[in-house]
Amino acid sequence: MLLEELRSPVGKLYLSIQQPENAQWIYADWMGYPTSNNVAAGAIAYLNWMQKQHLHAVLNDNRHLVGRWDSSLDWLEQVWVPHAVQCGIRYWAHLDNAEAMSAQSAAALRARIKGQFMMEMFSDQAEAEKWLRSHLAHR
Repeated sequence: MLLEELRSPVGKLYLSIQQPENAQWIYADWMGYPTSNNVAAGAIAYLNWMQKQHLHAVLNDNRHLVGRWDSSLDWLEQVWVPHAVQCGIRYWAHLDNAEAMSAQSAAALRARIKGQFMMEMFSDQAEAEKWLRSHLAHR
């Protein structure tokens, strides 16, 4: 189920937020070049949906991104991670192409999360979904 689409000031779609049928997580599908403003707005938006839907997990898909989002790492660590914990996140599956530059940004964020919630990185969507299902089944 489509929950929200976020667009840049020029109308370009950069994030589609969904709750897949029979899934107990939010699916955040990022597109295009990740600006700091888009990362901040989108990351807060999908957490808000996670909380509204009474969920505790996100499948964050960066396979359609072009470039890194390192310029957002400090904000993500200092603002987003505490907000994510406050919103109840427990599991964050990050989906990316292993050779993509955005995968390097995700690895840097993983180190900054410091175990406040579980994060795993995947290049295969089915594997990411399997990981989420297995952890959510044991809650």
